[in-house]
Amino acid sequence: MQKLLIHKISIFNSPTFKEASFEPSPYFNVFSGASGAGKSVLMESILALFGLRECNACKLEAYLELEGIPEAFEDFIDEGEVVLSIVKKEKVSYFLNAQKIPKKKIQELFSPFLKHLATKRGEDLNQENLIFVLDSYCQLKSGIHQQKLDSYHQSLIEYQKSKKILETIERESLQVYELKEFVRFEIQKLESLAPKEGEYEELLELKKAISKKEKIAQSLQEVLEILSHSHKISNFLDLIGETNSSILESFNELELICERENEYLTELQESNIETILSRLEELSSLKHRYGGVKEALEYLENKKEELKKYENIEENLKEARTSLRVAKEALLKHTEVLLCSRKQYLGDFTKDLNAILITLKMPQVKIELLYQNSLQESLGDIFLSMVFLPNTALNNLSSGEANRLRLALLLIQNTEIKNQAIIILDEIDANLSGEESQGVGEILKKLSSNFQIFAISHQPHMPSLATKHFLVQKQAETSKIIELDKVGRIEEIARMISGKNITKEAIDFATQCLKDLE
Repeated sequence: MQKLLIHKISIFNSPTFKEASFEPSPYFNVFSGASGAGKSVLMESILALFGLRECNACKLEAYLELEGIPEAFEDFIDEGEVVLSIVKKEKVSYFLNAQKIPKKKIQELFSPFLKHLATKRGEDLNQENLIFVLDSYCQLKSGIHQQKLDSYHQSLIEYQKSKKILETIERESLQVYELKEFVRFEIQKLESLAPKEGEYEELLELKKAISKKEKIAQSLQEVLEILSHSHKISNFLDLIGETNSSILESFNELELICERENEYLTELQESNIETILSRLEELSSLKHRYGGVKEALEYLENKKEELKKYENIEENLKEARTSLRVAKEALLKHTEVLLCSRKQYLGDFTKDLNAILITLKMPQVKIELLYQNSLQESLGDIFLSMVFLPNTALNNLSSGEANRLRLALLLIQNTEIKNQAIIILDEIDANLSGEESQGVGEILKKLSSNFQIFAISHQPHMPSLATKHFLVQKQAETSKIIELDKVGRIEEIARMISGKNITKEAIDFATQCLKDLE
């Protein structure tokens, strides 16, 4: 289970706040206040904590509750309470539990938990996300829908793998003659050299021995001259009665060494130094290209296997085409099963979504699943068409309508995991009518059972439904974030209704709103 919850946020030395802290509710938090008080600066600070905006303060700090940490982040933090902070000096540094962490890692860690809805944003309304919402709804209705989706994804992977293999073999088949000739040339070249492991080292030693041959021969003659007088040493030892024979044994051993070396010199005399040098040059070139004789021999075996593959290219092509056909048939089967499952609940999905759209004061929508010409991952070879009555295409919605639709899609999908994410809204009710703003507030109230919501509002409807209401108030030198009690909430909602000169009617209306909330 993944979960993110903010318990406390502190801001130090920002353009608006010298020092401010607040403790949000786990549910629906609304911020109001006069224009220019710092509400948008506050939202920018919250977004900056998660790497979504540039830091606008000397220091930002948040106390979080975090569960479901990916393995890649286990070295940084443990699950449970986490302190996230940003310090801005010469550069901006991010910290998790006082351990420095790159901004990119912060974005990777928290992006699955965050949803930022601003008045000009609507990226979530692409095909992939629309299909994801529909699949979440289908899974909520049927526990086996996810199995069908998983089977489709697995068959898609097999199809893509088979397709890639066939494309590779087809490319090779187009140039198989050139490839075969090149591989044959490589094999012939290596086989003609017929390198052997250790041969290069042996020839180097032989080269060194040949270069010392003359010196060894001259020295050998001098030693043999000495050994020719060894009988005189033997006579001398007999005359003096010396019985130690180790001296004579040493002479005998030396004679054997000289005989062996003389034979080796004879062999060297028969060696062709030019042939040796030529062979060393060939083997040296081999080492330079392949890294060594052993590597060259391995390369030779690989090329022989490659040649076999090219010689069997037609058979390989046949097998690859068969594999692709089987994979495509399986994919089409799973695509059809997935499409049927989606169509089974499409009517209920449309009905429930339209019920939410009524609350949001938006036109009803007609939804269809249409076949596409190509297989695409996660889409199941279909296109989800949304047309808002009487005839408005999805991409022609206004920015306000697009964001209200996003709220509807968040509500309709499976959100059983409590506080699974945070929704940040920057004046989503701007330019909305009173009824539209009321609808947005009601939907956000429902969403707050599964999301921690932070919203700016200039209208009274969201503050009337909020779990906590904060006033961002500009004072002499700085702004303050004030958590309002019931009396404070009534006064602020009344101000939002009637302006600076608060009327009794506005007070009565605000009191009734909060009474209804109880």
